[in-house]
Amino acid sequence: MAWGKFAGGDQCYLRDEQYRDATRLAARANLHVRYRTATVPWFRWLAAQVAWPAGGDVLEVGCGPGWLWVQGGDLLPAALRLTLTDLSPGMVAEAVERVRAAGRYAAVEGRTADAQALPFTDARFDVVVADHMLYHVPDPARAVAELRRVLRPGGVLVAATNGPRALRELWEVTAEVFGGPAEHETVAAFGSMTGRPLLLDRFASVAWHQYEDSLRCTNPSDVLAYLT
Repeated sequence: MAWGKFAGGDQCYLRDEQYRDATRLAARANLHVRYRTATVPWFRWLAAQVAWPAGGDVLEVGCGPGWLWVQGGDLLPAALRLTLTDLSPGMVAEAVERVRAAGRYAAVEGRTADAQALPFTDARFDVVVADHMLYHVPDPARAVAELRRVLRPGGVLVAATNGPRALRELWEVTAEVFGGPAEHETVAAFGSMTGRPLLLDRFASVAWHQYEDSLRCTNPSDVLAYLT
């Protein structure tokens, strides 16, 4: 199925414009940072969901600017060997610089890569992280197959995504003003409901861990910055 540009229909747009660097992503993340009501920030919560193997090999696909490994760093084993990949060379460069500067991990490597054709041998990693990125891939099922291929037996995939009511009020406002659906296209491409069957095709066990949060936005300018 063909999605819009943001949900994986245009990889050039994602690589060269939307995620050329962290500027646009940071503008959207700002809404969550400033207005979240959850007591635990997202990356610290995510880091706490995994039994990280000491000295394990970890791959992040769609690493963005590498925020997970800095913001959740004190919850992670220092002996981890990280491989950070993204479709965007700019994101990979920024992530590697940021995570290496933290001086925490045994190794930090970066590589530009497409999740649908990962440049790694079979059974290479103990943990693979795909944080809010599988809905960007033109063929999420193909990407899931690749994530499974590079995992070692007994390994863990962390595939974070959104539920059907994520930011629903924002999309309802957008639909009222500009037209279109009141649900973001990413939910249909790879959301909590639509992504599960794709994961079950490749993994014997799939568990959903829900991050509870709501946003109390008080500045319209921040909301506009997110939407644009």
